Amino acid sequence: MCLARVYEVAKEGEPIVEDIAYMIIEGNRVEIETLFGERRVFQGKVRQIDFVKSRVELEKE
Repeated sequence: MCLARVYEVAKEGEPIVEDIAYMIIEGNRVEIETLFGERRVFQGKVRQIDFVKSRVELEKE
């Protein structure tokens, strides 16, 4: 099973969060929880989701 990874649009390279179990998007707030129970909250918006590559691009504010 390949869970999604979150990448920051402004930066190339490594993901900022891996093994995403779920995301909640409310306005400019993105809450992410990993498969291991780690929670992170970002201010910004989801710019793109690529389901084939399991990639989420986040544009931080």
